[in-house]
Formats: sequence, C-alpha cells, structure tokens
Amino acid sequence: MSNTSGRIVSISNRIAVLSNDLKNNLLDMDANIKKLKLLNKDVYFDYFGTARRNYQNVLAEIIELDTRRRMPAGYWGDIDRTFGSHIESGVFMEQVMSDDFTWIDASVMDQWMAAIAMARKDNEGRIEQALILINRLSHQVMKNCMIGFAISILVGLMGIWFISRSIIIPLNKLKSGLRRVSDDNYTYEMAITSKDEFGELAAAFNDMNRQLKADDEIRSDFIATLSHEIRSPLSSIRESVNMMTEEVLGPVNEKQKKFLTIAINEIARITSLLNHLLDASILVSGVKKRQVAPFDPNQLVQSAILSVTPGAKTRGIRMEFKVLAQAPMVKSNEKEITQVIINILDNALKFSPDNSRVDVSLTRGPGKHFLTCAISDEGPGIPDDKKNLIFKKYYRAKEVRKHMDGVGLGLNIARRTVQANGGEIFVKNRPDKGCTFSFTLPVF
Repeated sequence: MSNTSGRIVSISNRIAVLSNDLKNNLLDMDANIKKLKLLNKDVYFDYFGTARRNYQNVLAEIIELDTRRRMPAGYWGDIDRTFGSHIESGVFMEQVMSDDFTWIDASVMDQWMAAIAMARKDNEGRIEQALILINRLSHQVMKNCMIGFAISILVGLMGIWFISRSIIIPLNKLKSGLRRVSDDNYTYEMAITSKDEFGELAAAFNDMNRQLKADDEIRSDFIATLSHEIRSPLSSIRESVNMMTEEVLGPVNEKQKKFLTIAINEIARITSLLNHLLDASILVSGVKKRQVAPFDPNQLVQSAILSVTPGAKTRGIRMEFKVLAQAPMVKSNEKEITQVIINILDNALKFSPDNSRVDVSLTRGPGKHFLTCAISDEGPGIPDDKKNLIFKKYYRAKEVRKHMDGVGLGLNIARRTVQANGGEIFVKNRPDKGCTFSFTLPVF
C-alpha cells in the first residue's frame, strides 16, 4: 500500500505538470484565433491547429494517468465532455474569417479555465491524501514492531533500529516539511537518501514544494506590480479630489463637499488595502533590509494604541494597557513591531462589540531573553478548526466576508514580521468570551 501511495503521488505530480501545459495550450488556441481574425495570416490558423492537437494529446494523457491511480475519477473527464465540442477539427479558415464567427465566448473561456483550476486543486488534494495514507500506515508499522519487541527483545531492538532509520526519520522530515508548507514556507526540501517509496515521496514532495513556491512568487510579483501600477493613478485622483475639496479649482457647494468627502474616504481605504498587499509581497520576497535598534516597549505600545483610539471611541470601546514596570529594551525593528500591534488591535476592534474592552499587557518571558505582548478582546472568539487558518494569506472567515473590509493580510503580515524579528505569535480563546493574541520579542 505504501508503494501504491507513492505511485499515486508520482502520477498526481505528473498530472500537475501536464495540467499547466493544458492551460497554456487553451490560452494559445484563444490567442491565435484572435490574431488570425485581426491580422488575416494563415500561420496563426496553423498555430491554432497545433495548440488544439497538443491540448487533445495532453488531456488524453491526463485522463489515462487518472485511471491508473485506481481512485475515483477526477474532473478531467468532465472537462473533456463539457468543453470538447469547442476543439473539434471541423473548423475552417474561411469560417473563422467570417464576421459572425466566434470561436468561444468569454464566459465559456472563464468557465473552462475555472474547471481546469478546480481539477488541479482536486489533484493536489489527492497528493495530500496519499501522504496522509503513508503516514497512517507508518504508525501501524510502528505498532507491529512493538508487538515483536514483546516476543523477542533482540528482534525488537533490531526492528526499532531499522524502523528509526528507514521510516521515523523520513516521516519526521516530511511532517516538518508539511508544517512549513502549511505556514506558507516553501523553502524546505527533503534530502533524497534512497530510491525506495520514501525516496519517491521525498522527490514528489520537493517537486510539489517547488511548484507551490513558484506559484506563490508569481502571485506575489503580480500583486506587487499591480499595486505599484495602481498607486500612481490613485495618487493623481487623490490630489485632484483634494484640490476640489480645498476649492482650488473653484467653489463647491455642501452637496458636492459631501460626495467629495466620500471619495476621499474610499481612496484612503483603497490605499490602505494596497499598502497591505505591498507589505505582504515585500515580506515574501525578503528584499527589505531590517533595521534593528533597541526601544522601550511601553512607549511603543502606547503609541500604537493612540493610533487606533479614535476609531475605538466612536464605538465606545475602552483600551486598557497594563504597563510593565522596569521593562527591558526590545531588540527588533520598532516601526515593524508598531505595525504588528496596530494590525492586531485593528483586528480586535473589528470583532469587538460596541461598549466593550480591549486589554493590552506586557510581561517578561518565556525565559529571560524574551518579552510577551498580549492583546485580548471580548469578541466571539475563534473556532478551534480556524485557528491554523487565520494567519494564512488572504484567508477571511465566511461569516465576515460580506460585511467587513479587508483582504485577509493583517494577521499574516503580523506573523511574518514577528518571526522575521526573532519571535513567535499565538492565539487562544479566553474562558469567558473573546480571544487573546500573544507574540514574543527578543530583549537585550
């Protein structure tokens, strides 16, 4: 069964590579049809035919691999049945060049791409299921070895030694790698020390990790580029609206001022979202140089609280800060840690009911080299099954997506920043109501 699971991982990894080719061939078909209608050159019709044949060959190979996994069929057959009619061979150049010819509607193309993305996600889930199966089987092997130890001490000792070398160590490495992947850390790679099932599993895990890292880098680069491109026109819009509000271009009436104020507030909200996106992309890329200098944690927390106090007062939320007497100097980047506290306070205010209280405290520990900052609110708390998700990029609970602003980056940025400054961040529910976010920082 371990061999079967390893084979499933290898096949699923091959399907992941082929599915990317499938998407590229689909995009090539659409692009060449558009170029043909625009430029009227026969070569683009040939390119279209080549991309169509490649698409059919790749999809056929994927479907064949899917059946070899001996698991319930994936979505690839559904994709062929649903969209196969759009790539039939009965398309002629004269037909394409007619004014009323449309190869595929934009909505169908979007559905097609979405179906491929869903199938890719399903394929990734199958890899994860195979990894979980191998993990479960390995624990069963460990149990059987303990039974053998009771029968014969010598055989048991030899079995424990063999299993610790061939199973436990690779599993611990795999478990460590999976934890890092769940924390959006794709830099870890397992060492391939054998050519058995665990060697294949390690190779498949490394390939998956590289693919996830590449996808994450592409996404971060795209977001950073898009954010930079949007900021320039947004700045021009903001300055134009400010000039109108200040009546530089002429007098405005009260009704106009009202709508200009709304525009200014919305521009500020968009700017804040863009800043979060840029902060996240900078943290992922690691290009930002970190300036570390000692600072007083009490003053830093008080400064962060002042930044969010106006918003808290409008809802009657009290901010209580427990000052740490004789607080040691903290060894981190002051500006970054201030933003961490503001992000957590903003999150606490979002979920706190009106006329409630948010508590902030500083304590020594754990140990003599760290200091802990804790922020508690009286909100609804966090379900146990969501605690590992709230720090992931772009994650937002379904309950708040429709009535709360944000892109799900505040807590992710806080975690990455704290870890980059040598600390850790935690969350736990309070016994009565609400939750507490705590993070540690090194001290001098």
